[in-house]
Amino acid sequence: MLEISILINKQINQMTTEIMTFNELIAEIVKNKLIRYVEDCRMYKIKLYQEMEMDKYYTGEGDYDIHLHYLIETWKNYIDEAGEEGDFKIDYEYKGTYDELWNYYVNALCPSFDYNWLHDIFERKILVTNVCLK
Repeated sequence: MLEISILINKQINQMTTEIMTFNELIAEIVKNKLIRYVEDCRMYKIKLYQEMEMDKYYTGEGDYDIHLHYLIETWKNYIDEAGEEGDFKIDYEYKGTYDELWNYYVNALCPSFDYNWLHDIFERKILVTNVCLK
């Protein structure tokens, strides 16, 4: 857990000075929320941890990339839908530092990341499909 916290803090420090796009900011935020959720489940020995082999989850043998992509796209769709209702359009290629992009996000009144999406993935298992061939 300490290694993950150090990694996340290092990433945050790099993000504060590095120029990135708004799209990259969303990806970094989602990555951090996903890692923290999984690590919290492991730390508190929630059922999720018992079902997953953590090393495989992060190294590509698990569903990490699928979960990450799903969360990024879901949040962007949520932002786009809010923009249509609120008469604003987000420029995902807008560039700036973390602080500048955060201000852009707040000033545009973008909806926040919804933790229910994590619940949907891990508890409701919405990304697990059973394929039946007839």
